[in-house]
Amino acid sequence: KSIDKLTENDPINNFHKIKKDMIGIEKTLNQSRLDGFIKEGIEQHLQPIKEKIPEWEDSVHKSFGLKLEESLRQSGFELEGHYPNLKVLLYTLDVNLENNTVAIWFGPLQEKLKTCKLVPEDIVEKLKDIHNKNTQQRYDDKTFSSYLYEAYKIASYRNKLKIGEQVKIRDILSEFAFLIQDITFKTNPIKNRYKDYGSVFFAYDLYRLKERNKENHEINMITATRAFTARRADFLWIPSNEKGDGNYISHIKFREL
Repeated sequence: KSIDKLTENDPINNFHKIKKDMIGIEKTLNQSRLDGFIKEGIEQHLQPIKEKIPEWEDSVHKSFGLKLEESLRQSGFELEGHYPNLKVLLYTLDVNLENNTVAIWFGPLQEKLKTCKLVPEDIVEKLKDIHNKNTQQRYDDKTFSSYLYEAYKIASYRNKLKIGEQVKIRDILSEFAFLIQDITFKTNPIKNRYKDYGSVFFAYDLYRLKERNKENHEINMITATRAFTARRADFLWIPSNEKGDGNYISHIKFREL
C-alpha cells in the first residue's frame, strides 16, 4: 500500500523511495514461502510500477540536472558533461541515483573531496567552499618555487639521486608539506600545530606556478607513463586550465640550464 501511495502522489520526487521499496519487496518475495498464486498476484500488481521506473528515472535525471545547472549558474559556475560524471571547473560530480548521493572529486575522479545528498543547493554550497579553499589559500610564486626546489633536493638525497634526475612527485610532496610548516610545529610537532597541505593544494599550486627557474635549474614535470598510472599513489593530476583539463604527472626534475 505504501508504494501505491508513493506512485500515486508524486512518483518523481518519491522516486528514490519507490526504487528502494521495490528492491525490498522483490527481495522479500524471493525469500518468502508464500503460496505461488499469492506471489504471482503481488508480482502482477507491481509490474506496472516496474515498467514505469525507467521513465521516472529519466525524469529524475532531467529534473535534477536542470535544477543543478540553474543553481550553479546563479553562483557563476558552468555545468558540463553527462551522467553519471558531470564537470564543473576543476571538479567532477559523480552522481549516484541509486544511493541518492553525489561525490565531488578533484579532477577526473582523482581525489574524493566530499559526498553529499542529491540536493542541488547543498551541492553548490559544498562546491563553493571546496573551490574557495583550494584557490584562495595564501600563495606566493617565489616562495613556492623556493620550497619546491628545496623539497626536490631533499627527496633526491633520500632516494640517492642526483640533482637533475627525476624524483617521484609524491616524494616531493611529502618533503614540501613538512618544509612549509610554521616554526611552532617544527619545534613541537603535534597534530594541532600542523598546517594541512595535501595533494589537491599541491596540484593546484603547481598549476599556478609561474617561476620555472631556480638556481640555474629549470623545473620539468614528467608526464606519467602507463606503468605509473596503475596506482594513484604514483602520480598526481595537475590542472592545465580552470576548465578541468590537465595532465597526469609522475615525476619532477630540475634540469640544469
